[in-house]
Amino acid sequence: MALRALGRALAPALTRASSSTPTVFDRMVQIFVIDKSGVRHTVRGLEGASLASALQEYGGFGDDSFMPHVFEPGLPDCHVYVQGDYLDKLPPLDGEAAQDHARVLETAVRAKARDNSRMAHYIALTPALNGMTVALGDVEPWETQ
Repeated sequence: MALRALGRALAPALTRASSSTPTVFDRMVQIFVIDKSGVRHTVRGLEGASLASALQEYGGFGDDSFMPHVFEPGLPDCHVYVQGDYLDKLPPLDGEAAQDHARVLETAVRAKARDNSRMAHYIALTPALNGMTVALGDVEPWETQ
């Protein structure tokens, strides 16, 4: 009986504390990914992580979707086509990162690049990207001439 009374007395304080404390789920960003077979996947990643790391952690894509990042070989990267509505919502890249991104597209994606092509390593997940759809693109890691 005393425990029940104590529980009722503490319940309002516990409810206030739990509703104001953010959890990891509050920081999750949900992205929809169309793989190279046309299958749609729901991928979740933590706010601030790169899209490439979220895709790799998901683990539902073949190794041919990923390549080592050109400037940081220990990190994954992949080419994605970003849904048009979200291009303006992508976090802007600073001068050096923008140049690096352009070089990676030029050397790894080449003829398969489109206006909405991006390298997933350069896309930081933000709440504004929640619900974005991307399609996995091809890369051409070696010259075949």
